[in-house]
Amino acid sequence: MFRTACEKNRGAIYGVRGYTPIKHNLVSNSTGSGFTIAPGMLITAAHLIHVDNDFERPVHSNFEVIRSPDIGLTLETTTLVAEDPVNDIALLKIVNPRSAEYLPLEHERMPTGTNCGSLGFPLSEVVTTPEGTQFNLIERFQGSFVSSFVKRPSPRGGLVDNYEVDTEMYPGSSGCPGFLIDSKVIGMQSQSIYLNTTKKGRNTDQLAISLWVPSMDIIGFAKKNGIDVLSMEGPTGPR
Repeated sequence: MFRTACEKNRGAIYGVRGYTPIKHNLVSNSTGSGFTIAPGMLITAAHLIHVDNDFERPVHSNFEVIRSPDIGLTLETTTLVAEDPVNDIALLKIVNPRSAEYLPLEHERMPTGTNCGSLGFPLSEVVTTPEGTQFNLIERFQGSFVSSFVKRPSPRGGLVDNYEVDTEMYPGSSGCPGFLIDSKVIGMQSQSIYLNTTKKGRNTDQLAISLWVPSMDIIGFAKKNGIDVLSMEGPTGPR
């Protein structure tokens, strides 16, 4: 059912790597996903841009991205434009983008029970080999439903809006776009809530639900940074 949406959206979905050299032959890496909301302007999760995915740590000194159809080519250099640590949103600018594609954003809240899916690079990793550094990416889709729309405490203080979605979120999923069957983005994967169940004093199953940053907050953040996505023409931008 989401096949057409995945085919339509993958051209604007990216693997994201932030990295900082620490000392000789030692680099701190953060990996995840992202998507463009305007030509060359990429949204990802703000925690990814920090060393160890920790808001208390410095912002990475380097950022690289690669678009789904371009895996195997040289990664594209990006620069940080802005971040919103409260809502976990960051905006990166691709220096010389290969593509002008971008994804449309839904401006209204979706009701409980809405069928949705996400596409990105869960379980991505950076591996150092004798031939050099490799950013291993496998594009993966997950289907899900909106479980609820809630206000939750932000790790940076205050309350923020989130979609709760009924699928587990894997490392590397941060920054994945969540979208409808018509391909329109309703949110961005941000974090998971885990609960360990116990039986006879032992942990048995680990249950999880994912939290998505609503597209309405992404739209507001983009507008603060000079991108009025609602005024842009075309369902997925120029091709």
